[in-house]
Amino acid sequence: MKKNKNVCATCDEICHYIEEEVKPGDTVRLSLGRCYIPGKVVNNNDGVIQIEIDSEMIKGLSTIDVSKLKEHLVELEHECPDGMCCTLEAKDE
Repeated sequence: MKKNKNVCATCDEICHYIEEEVKPGDTVRLSLGRCYIPGKVVNNNDGVIQIEIDSEMIKGLSTIDVSKLKEHLVELEHECPDGMCCTLEAKDE
């Protein structure tokens, strides 16, 4: 059974969370503005994440520098291999 944790966080806090907590092999679902980007993390280099995307419209490897797009962050869902799922919803700073 998955454990869920939902929190509101500033965009800076979400960027910091990605840098510190998101590991290769984790599944993330990023909402950036109107874009929804689901995929498995391949690499995380200080918040520049590579994601293997396998959705209906987009497939392949994508590199996203989250800190450069932080003003467009709406939500991050982070699913760890241990079954924990954290949802961080962006709030106004």
